[in-house]
Amino acid sequence: MPRLARQKSYDSIFHVMVKSIVEAPLFKDDDDKVKFMDFVKKAQNQFEFKVYSYCLMDNHAHFIIDANGADISKIMHFINYKYAMYYNKRHERIGHLFHDRFKSLIVDSDRYLFALTAYV
Repeated sequence: MPRLARQKSYDSIFHVMVKSIVEAPLFKDDDDKVKFMDFVKKAQNQFEFKVYSYCLMDNHAHFIIDANGADISKIMHFINYKYAMYYNKRHERIGHLFHDRFKSLIVDSDRYLFALTAYV
């Protein structure tokens, strides 16, 4: 069965979620979290998107991102690829770090944005 196509819009706000595989936490320590956010900042410089809110947990992360004209898939590929390469090198491992593709939902109302901000 094929994957569902990702909803895309270049001028939308997205709820983005990433999750690690069961065998490895996404962040082993605060240094990993700092490095992940460094990659987010580098991606912001390249793609000019906005991050309204985020939450980094041990095995997953949530973001509220305003794509601001950029492709959300390219943004997340940049961040996840660079972080996985860093993580595998630092922790001397090989293989996948992320459980699956990132998940993204378009924030289509002010009410949803308000509730999501409280959640994240």
